[in-house]
Amino acid sequence: MKKIKISIIGLGFVGLSLAVVNANLGNKTTGIEIDKEKLDGIANGKPDFYEPDVEKLLRNSLKKKTISFTNKFESILDTDITFVTVGTPSDKNGKIDLKNFKKAIFQLSETLKKKKSQHVVVIKSTVIPTTTSEIVLPIFKKNSNVIVNVNPEFLREGRAINDLKYPHLIVIGSKQKNEHKILKEYYKQFYQKLPEIIETDFTTAEMIKYSNNIFLATKISFINSIANICQKLPSVDVNQIAHAIGRDPRIGAQFLQAGPGFGGSCLPKDLSAMINFSKKFGSPNQLLEAVEKINKSQPKQILQILEDLKLKNNKMAISILGLSFKKDTDDIRESVSIKLVNKLLKKNFKINVHDPMAIENFEKIYKNKINYYKKISDCIKDTDCCIILTDWKEYTELKPEIFSKNMRTKNIIDARRVLDPRKFNKLNYRAIGLG
Repeated sequence: MKKIKISIIGLGFVGLSLAVVNANLGNKTTGIEIDKEKLDGIANGKPDFYEPDVEKLLRNSLKKKTISFTNKFESILDTDITFVTVGTPSDKNGKIDLKNFKKAIFQLSETLKKKKSQHVVVIKSTVIPTTTSEIVLPIFKKNSNVIVNVNPEFLREGRAINDLKYPHLIVIGSKQKNEHKILKEYYKQFYQKLPEIIETDFTTAEMIKYSNNIFLATKISFINSIANICQKLPSVDVNQIAHAIGRDPRIGAQFLQAGPGFGGSCLPKDLSAMINFSKKFGSPNQLLEAVEKINKSQPKQILQILEDLKLKNNKMAISILGLSFKKDTDDIRESVSIKLVNKLLKKNFKINVHDPMAIENFEKIYKNKINYYKKISDCIKDTDCCIILTDWKEYTELKPEIFSKNMRTKNIIDARRVLDPRKFNKLNYRAIGLG
């Protein structure tokens, strides 16, 4: 069987991850990116973000010559399927911003008018329900050779390559049932063992993606609301509660880790977009608004602990371990670290920070307003409180001695619950959800 050639528009986290996995399977892959600086870096084997194994697979693909990059849409004409992975950020009101997405779709439509043979366009960008039927299809109205599919992704930052190789599910939305055929053939080539495929219409596929992310956000806000109660009850530990209820097969253990709230490029954005979308039908969605409200207020729990520790003096120093919104990524978008640092700066604290991957991104925001360290021991040196915000592996392995030897005042706020409280009982150890 002839191998299907693919093109990908938008080389961010989703697009580049898909491109390098596809190319490493030996399939000819073309990546299109209009950001020249990003394009030049990727073409030289250097992505503009960190994701485990992406750079290695990129360099392998370039070496094998199974992948190429360009800013010219005409290169799509030599491929069979185009995946659209253009970002869909939120605007200042929390509504989805489709400006770049629509621009890419329009340019794709104009380009494909030059092609006579059939071409499949796959929407992987996260778009609000009805976007494909009401916006995308009308743009392709004069492209009689184009089949449109909606194929949402379920990738986790820090696990993207694994999730692409071993997905739990494939969702394909299309206008008519037989229009799934070519994309399904592609996936048969992509996977040795084909995952479960759900075939549906456009809007259902779009809604599945949002429902998936919003449910994960809801689980996080739920356990955080329980953790906030636990903090006020002597000897109660939310970790034990989460473990117990997570054993119930109706609930499940994932996303029941209490902490300072969720961040990143997906959950906050998608939750906000769906809240705005739901207002279109006349009444606000109270559950979704509550989930968002809990998440936005969660960093206040850390500030409350600081107040309980009497840390109000502007001559005091705070050290923060972990800047990325989760481990194994350098992504600081909607990270709790940004919200917290902003509040601490207003209180005139001296701030030291450490992160294995996200320092460079943080420096772009704060420049010389805070202090950056490559070594944990240097970061916590002579500080009055250490706040752990990300569950990096090297933080989970920290021993009490590193804090007792280096800190001026031995206060630890473990916002991610990565340390064992029993081993830190000789220090002033506090944790979200620990009474």
